[in-house]
Amino acid sequence: MTHILISGPPGTGKCKYLEDISREFDNVVWITTLSSAYFVRKRLKRDDVWIIDTYTWGRKDSGGNRDIVVSNPLNLNEISLAIGKVLDSMKGNYLLVMNSVSGLLVYHTYQRILHFLRTLLVRVERERSNSLFTLVKDAHEKTVEVSISMYFPNILETREDGKVRVVKSSIPLDKNEFNAEEAKEIIRKMLQESV
Repeated sequence: MTHILISGPPGTGKCKYLEDISREFDNVVWITTLSSAYFVRKRLKRDDVWIIDTYTWGRKDSGGNRDIVVSNPLNLNEISLAIGKVLDSMKGNYLLVMNSVSGLLVYHTYQRILHFLRTLLVRVERERSNSLFTLVKDAHEKTVEVSISMYFPNILETREDGKVRVVKSSIPLDKNEFNAEEAKEIIRKMLQESV
């Protein structure tokens, strides 16, 4: 089990990595803070993924029995309860995906988000599963980004030139800069080495 944080400016491929890697897992729980469950499901083209939508305001028909729309994203307890409900139903290992921590930081102090993340990461680890998170780089104060990154044993940074820099790794690497395909392979290795 391991946790990976992918940080980078908007439009540098963070979500694409999440989509590609999640296709390789049978049990996926996707928490979306920047787009609707409908949009995520359309992109993933999978009906078996659990999607917790903290983006769509109010109760709406999500279109799927595995879509949970959190009616009030301002209530972090409601988000935690929705995640807990889904994780309680999981059988075996799973991949937890959150796109993006930045979406929660719009509504909550970073101290509350740190507590929320710590609780969530401990649970995923206890259940011998893996997680992938994203964070929009430079959208927050540097101290916030540094504090969040301290929870992750693996940090990758996407760049506008298409390259990916490994900032922190739990596996040995010969270099720290990769193209997109190499970066996907590094993420896979990080997830496999943790099993």
